[in-house]
Amino acid sequence: MRIIDNTPFINEDGSVSFIDRIQGTLQYGFSWYPNLQVQQKAIAILKKHLDKRFTLIRNHTLENSEITIPLILIGPPGIQVIFVTHLQGSYRARNDSWGVISDGKFKESGINLLKRTAQFGKAVDVYLKRKGLELTEGIEPILLSVNPTMHIASERPIVRIVMSDAAERFAASLTQNPPVMSAEDVHEVAEAIVNPHRPKASPTTNDMGKIGFAFDDEIPAKTPTPRVAARRPAKKASTDYFGMTGKQFAVLGILGAIVVCLLIAFIIGILFFA
Repeated sequence: MRIIDNTPFINEDGSVSFIDRIQGTLQYGFSWYPNLQVQQKAIAILKKHLDKRFTLIRNHTLENSEITIPLILIGPPGIQVIFVTHLQGSYRARNDSWGVISDGKFKESGINLLKRTAQFGKAVDVYLKRKGLELTEGIEPILLSVNPTMHIASERPIVRIVMSDAAERFAASLTQNPPVMSAEDVHEVAEAIVNPHRPKASPTTNDMGKIGFAFDDEIPAKTPTPRVAARRPAKKASTDYFGMTGKQFAVLGILGAIVVCLLIAFIIGILFFA
C-alpha cells in the first residue's frame, strides 16, 4: 500500500519527539496525539492486507480550504474516507445522533463523530467534483475504532461503523470487493488531491476559489495546513526562542520547573527518610 503522509510534527520513521508532541498539542489540541496513535494502529492493519493497488493519504489539507482529512483510502473498490477515533467506553449511534451511554442513560456528545465523519466524506466528494472528476461510486465515510474497550450500539447510522473486532475483516474485504476503479483512476484521484491542478473545463470552473464547506462549529476552525516533506514548522524571525513561540517556551519552562521540584522532593526524601 502506498502511503502519502502529510502529518505535521512527525519524523520520517513515524515517531513524534517530546518537543514536537508539545508543539502539536498546543497547536491542534489535546486529542491530536491520541488521534495519531490510533491512526498508526489502523494503518498497520490496512498495510497487512492491502497491496500496491491502494493509496492511503494521511492528514491532508484540501486545496483552497482549511479542511484536513484524516485518512483517504483510494483503491479498486473505490474511495473511503476514514476517521479513526481514540475514544473508549459505550456509545450509541442512531441515524445522525451520537452520544455516550453511562449508567444505562444516553447523553448527546458535544462532538458528533457521525456528522464529523460524514462531513469529511462530503468535503472530499465536493473537492473532487470541483476538480472535474466524476466518480462512478460515491465516497464511503467510515468511523473506525481500533480500541477494544469502545462499544457502539448502532441503529441505521449515517456512516459505516467498523469496530476493533471487525477491523481486520474490513481491511481484508477491500481486496475482495468488485473493482470500480482502474489503476489509472486511482492514480488520477490521488494526484488530484495531493498535487492539484486546475481542470481543463470552462473558465467559470477554472476559478476554484475557496471551498465553502458547511462544517458545524464542533469541527475546529483551526485545522492543520499542508506540510512539506521535512514536516518541521518554519522558524520565525525575532519572536521565537530556539524555534518555539513564547507560549510554547513558557510551557516547557513550566514542565522543567515541575521536574526540578520532583527531583528536590526525591532528594529530600532520601536525606530525611532513608
